This record gives sequence, C-alpha cells and structure tokens, in this order.
Amino acid sequence: MSAPKLLLSVLTISILGFTLNGCGSDGDKVKEEYDRVEDQVKDEYDRFEDKIKDKYKEVEDKLTDDEKGMAEILKSIFLPEESLDNFLDKLTPEGGRGGLYVGHFVEIDDGNNDDIDVGAVYFDISEDGAGSVDGRISYQQQACQENRTLDVNTGIKVDNYIVGKVTGSLDMASFLDIKYINDLNIETPNLMTTFAGSFKDQINGKPWKGSFEYQDYLGGKQLSSGDTDCPVTYTLSDRSNFTTYALDYKLGDMALDVSGNGSQKTITWKNPTNAQRVLISQINVNKAESGANGYVQNVVLTNKEERFTPVIPNSPINYAIVVQAFDTNNNLLGYQAIVLDLPESL
Repeated sequence: MSAPKLLLSVLTISILGFTLNGCGSDGDKVKEEYDRVEDQVKDEYDRFEDKIKDKYKEVEDKLTDDEKGMAEILKSIFLPEESLDNFLDKLTPEGGRGGLYVGHFVEIDDGNNDDIDVGAVYFDISEDGAGSVDGRISYQQQACQENRTLDVNTGIKVDNYIVGKVTGSLDMASFLDIKYINDLNIETPNLMTTFAGSFKDQINGKPWKGSFEYQDYLGGKQLSSGDTDCPVTYTLSDRSNFTTYALDYKLGDMALDVSGNGSQKTITWKNPTNAQRVLISQINVNKAESGANGYVQNVVLTNKEERFTPVIPNSPINYAIVVQAFDTNNNLLGYQAIVLDLPESL
C-alpha cells in the first residue's frame, strides 16, 4: 500500500528566546511573545497529527492491539522520538529514502550582497516509510567560530515528506535592535522555527529539498562571531532553501582524496570551473546518527583553495568529509563526500 502523500506547507513561525537578568515590562513582553508563538507551533503540529491519524485509519488492521494503543503518541509529537518510531515502523513500507543526507542551505534575499549566503545542513532520516528525522543546521563559516548549530528535533518523515521543529542559538547580534531585546543584555539569539521538505526522486541525485523560514524581524539582522580574532559577520535571511544528498552522490569531477599519514592527513580536491566558494563539512557520523551534534567544523573557502586540514583526534572516529562547490549565484557545481576513520584504525 502506498503511504499517503501529505501536502505539507512550511510553517513560518520563529521566535527569539532570551536569558533575562532582570524583570519588568520588557521581560513580560518577551514571555508573552514566546508563549504566543509556542502555542502557534503546537497548533500547527496538532493539525499535522490529525492528518496523519485520518490517513492511517486504513492501515489499522496491520497493527496489534498494543500498537493501536500507542496511537495516543500522536496526540503529542514532542514525546521521545524512539517512542514515535515504535508506533510508526509498521505503518507504511514505502517512502523517500532514509539515512544520513548532507548538503547545504542558501539564504534568499538577506539584503546583504557582501556576505556569504550558503551554510551547512544534514538530516538523519528514518529508512521506513514513516519515522523520525534528526539533523543540524550550521552557519559556521570559519574554524575560529564557535560550533553552534540549530537542532532539528521532533521531526517526522511521512512517505516522501519531512517536517519538524528547529531550535538553537547562533552567533552574537552585531547590533541589538531586534524586537524586544533593547536594554535586556542579550548575548546570542535563541531561535525556534520549523522546516519542511520532500524527497525529489526525479531530480539528479535524488535529494531531500525544502526550506525553513524566520519571522519576528530577524531578516536583515547581522550576526558576528563576537571574537576580534575571528572576523566573521553575516546577515540572516528570512527564508532559506536546503538541498541534501546521500553520501554516495557525486556532482562534477572533484577528485576528492586524502593524503598524508596519521595526524598529518589533509583533504584535497579539484575545484570545478567557475567555482567561487567551497563549503567543507567534517561530520562525526556516529554522533549524527544518534541525534547529537555531528558537526566537527564547517569552513567556507573563497580563494580557490583546494586543500582542507581535518580535526584528527587521538583515537579513531568515523567521519564524513563533504565538499560542495558553488558559483557566484550559489548554484551547486560540485559535490563529493568521503567517509573514513581518523586517525586510521590499526
């Protein structure tokens, strides 16, 4: 039986969460805004859950009595993902491909033509027709930045669609004129929004593609590493589109390779013609597949470099090194990944 194809719309809700060291009317406004948006997020998920329950009435005969009882899980998708998986495992045998999908996002019209508009994203997607989705979104451009990420949580895959909540913090606001944060001693904006995407079986590489979107005056706000020794600034866009691929996908002839021995290993590749920037991601595969932050570092190169030095621990860890090349308009020109232990296992 084919799984239902739910037509999901992107939930365009976001919020700034803050750590307040005072009280008063400004603090009350922040709490009221947080409560309002959180209620909207839950309402949207409730509507999505109702769609799932309606569509899956036809497969109830596949479930045992105990599994039918677990339908109560769908009343709140904020329960642990492993519980959700136990219920959804037998529902649909088909759907978009699962596994670790790694790629990029491109910001849309952030109002700053001088900053970098590409970033890193990965999803760990259930292999089943219906199951859970984990992942991370990173705006890191240089190794000197803190490795902050937005955490994809309470994510669900249904057939060829994925949807979920995204939370986390980014770098320091370069100027604090975002809604409700004047005079509140805010250091980093904590974000909450959602993503939605679909499996593109007819597109080269069979990617998962979609988008995430912010509101509440975030668009056009500039963030900074906050470190004078790490001169990285960038402007947030209201909306970003993402594309992720399985690690065996290749675009172009990048000749990705590993050279050197032990702790002296380096990653090399060949840039495609017209490549203007290259995004390199180093991912701890075990962490990424267990729901933790798998990103070790993300670096964006803009000077035609073709070499990258990975972080190498004392004991072997399984890493994915993913290299993505873009033209001046942020169109993807090259993609290649390599999975290896660093340092090499003896």
